Amino acid sequence: MEGKHQFFEHVVKSNLTGEQLRVLMCMLTAEYDGFIGIRQIEIAEMLDIAESNVSRSIKALIEAGLFSKKEEKGFDGRPIWQVNPVFQRAASQNTISGLKHGDKAVLKQRGGS
Repeated sequence: MEGKHQFFEHVVKSNLTGEQLRVLMCMLTAEYDGFIGIRQIEIAEMLDIAESNVSRSIKALIEAGLFSKKEEKGFDGRPIWQVNPVFQRAASQNTISGLKHGDKAVLKQRGGS
């Protein structure tokens, strides 16, 4: 996941509860390229909490702007969440703004920002 710094900075500022942070950590163990595929029952079993608590925590994470739920299911029926693309864009903007002027010109010639 690109944009880790911005993502975790946002997590710190989101005032999440301990349980919500634990759910977040479980979800991040299943993250690949900004997508997360894990069942709520799996999280509940890992954390030894009720599935309804997992559901509420995921809703809070979505409301905090960390994730968005995708409608389609993964290859094995797992729901898929996406790390908010804002963090990906912020990372690429930081990378571009950190380039020297000549590097930006080369990037533009190649079709980048």
